[in-house]
Amino acid sequence: MPEYKFDVAPSFAEEDRDRVLPIVKLLKRAGVDVFYDKDREVEMWGRDRVEYFTETFSHSARFVVLFSSKHYVSKWTRLQSRAAMARALEENTEYVLPVRIDDTPVPGLLPTIAYLDVREHSDEVIAQAVVEKLAQHRASFTPTTPITPQSVAALVREKPRGWEYLLYVTVVSQGLRELESKYWEHFLRYAPRNGSVEHGSGITLIRDRNVLLSEIIKVAVETLFTVETQEAAFGAPGTPGDPDRIVHLGELFVRTFDEILEWARGIHGTSYAHESARLVARLQARFADQQLQAMHGLAENLRAVADTLVERLTAGEQIDMTVPLVFEVDPALEQEFKAELEKLSR
Repeated sequence: MPEYKFDVAPSFAEEDRDRVLPIVKLLKRAGVDVFYDKDREVEMWGRDRVEYFTETFSHSARFVVLFSSKHYVSKWTRLQSRAAMARALEENTEYVLPVRIDDTPVPGLLPTIAYLDVREHSDEVIAQAVVEKLAQHRASFTPTTPITPQSVAALVREKPRGWEYLLYVTVVSQGLRELESKYWEHFLRYAPRNGSVEHGSGITLIRDRNVLLSEIIKVAVETLFTVETQEAAFGAPGTPGDPDRIVHLGELFVRTFDEILEWARGIHGTSYAHESARLVARLQARFADQQLQAMHGLAENLRAVADTLVERLTAGEQIDMTVPLVFEVDPALEQEFKAELEKLSR
């Protein structure tokens, strides 16, 4: 992890100084090492200001808190903005933390990026959000970070806002990443031969497989992903979660996903002596499609918000971690399957 001279560097227009200063003071009071230009006048004396600010906003601060306004986009502070944007693009990370003073768009900032807003959030809330963001950084815990007992301990020690969510997302994201090729192969309708050969109609085997898939989903619905199970892991409102249970719950999500994949993989990997039996079996394997897509989509959505978790929670966004168990079969697929199964039964 790189070391930085400052925790944060506020970037703002001179006209907005009086609005920004109370937040700067709150950050200092909270122990945050802030680059504030008025504190550095002696250090900047005689130096090239363009070079000095470019260096500060490109390399010297962990985060740039950018206060966007109509004044900001029309002033030389755009130099600070460009330096910060270049760093963010280079490192492919959330480096710029934008705070709106008004609705003037800032060139280079995507409209979809998570903002805080001085018109909606108090100075104390904004300052605390920065503190939480720094705590997340100190824990060095992201969806791409290997999970170790040491990294989990660091996360629990720092306890940034939403740490339970971040831990769960990381377990799920890394687990599903290891299954990505298998997931892709499922929709290619491919699996290596598993040595099983079905010489008959396969009706008994098909019925057994339906029961097995139903049981996988039933156990997940009734046992693994209930409100009670999630509360036991993440904690009731206002109470901290249990890191061991959160990790376990994330692993069970991945295990259920893999169990459904393996169910379909067993079908695709079996050899069938009769083409009609093969056709019905291949249709049956597609019963897993919607559940797999729903779980995979949830994991992608969770990961997409992980980096901006503090901002989203501070802004009041509700993060839904409910596992979507949507075991439904496309009606057209089900009708086709039943028609082919009836032919097979004759």
